Amino acid sequence: MSLPSAYISRPRVLIAGRYEAELSQRVMTALVEETFEGLYRCEIAVANFGPTPTNRMDYLYFGRDVLDFGAEVTLQLGPGDPPAQVFKGRITGLEAEYPEGGGAQLTILAEDRLQALRMKRRTRSFEDMTDEDVIAQIAREHSLTPQLSLQGPTHRVLTQVNLSDLAFIRERARSVNAEVWIEDTTLYARTRPQRGAGSVDLAYGANLISFSVRADLAHQCTELGVTGWDVAGKQAIQEVAEQSAISAELGSGAGGSAILEEKFGARREYVVHTVPLTGQEARSIAQARYRERARRFVTGAGVTDGDARIRVGTTVNLSQLGSLFDGAYSVVRVQHTYDGANGFRTAFEVERPGLGRPSS
Repeated sequence: MSLPSAYISRPRVLIAGRYEAELSQRVMTALVEETFEGLYRCEIAVANFGPTPTNRMDYLYFGRDVLDFGAEVTLQLGPGDPPAQVFKGRITGLEAEYPEGGGAQLTILAEDRLQALRMKRRTRSFEDMTDEDVIAQIAREHSLTPQLSLQGPTHRVLTQVNLSDLAFIRERARSVNAEVWIEDTTLYARTRPQRGAGSVDLAYGANLISFSVRADLAHQCTELGVTGWDVAGKQAIQEVAEQSAISAELGSGAGGSAILEEKFGARREYVVHTVPLTGQEARSIAQARYRERARRFVTGAGVTDGDARIRVGTTVNLSQLGSLFDGAYSVVRVQHTYDGANGFRTAFEVERPGLGRPSS
């Protein structure tokens, strides 16, 4: 799907699935943000003073009949009829501002359904379960449907110590190189290549308004080790991850690990704050942590015309940047914004493990 070269961008706000035309016309600014850790958040600022149904001037949205805590709010932006949905969640806060000179406004604060997991903190343990089993159990406890595809060891014991359910499933997903997100009432946890969020082509000087990018060796390593103790086998555990763990994502690019070794020599590091009990668990942690570092070798941030297709996990194919920085990047953070000056715009952050080949 391609976007039209020009379109009228006005936000549409739905409350409990019903289009609120007057509320939508009063939207002054809107922001939707998503990161690779999950939990969408949304802010919608509306003009909150004007004529009431009885033709007197008053505050418009303090009756809690339209806007109330826990109400489902949906924001649509962009071309199309209706425009694409960029957020769906529940209202968690209302913020009023009274600037000098008048013009009171009310800001709707909302989060997606991962908010319920963020607010539930517990201490408990899980025995003889995989990370997928644990995340699925927590999802069902919050009336969410789990859609998971995780590979990893069966843990003898996993302990959730004074952590929110959201923090705990993020921790477990991270240990097996997976990311967590939610769509309506379905909870997903999958590796980055499995997200299937599609791709978008952007060209500097055309639909890519601005972009900045950095290739940095500061936090790269050539090997990453994890150690532990196998109680049953009564032997030490030592597992090492290296560039082969990320080779499938490199393509023809030059990885930070290879460049580091070539220019500065080997740099071996160890993860010391984990206590794996089996070799399989240690290997999973080593590979996950190595991939995290490797993917941060090349990082960038850009702005484009508003595009609801750009989400965390989307591949953006960037061009007109030159041979070192052209190519595919994974989106790790997105902000969709609307205001009267710029209309609908999308800001995003990206990363990838490889640098393009130098120009010949």
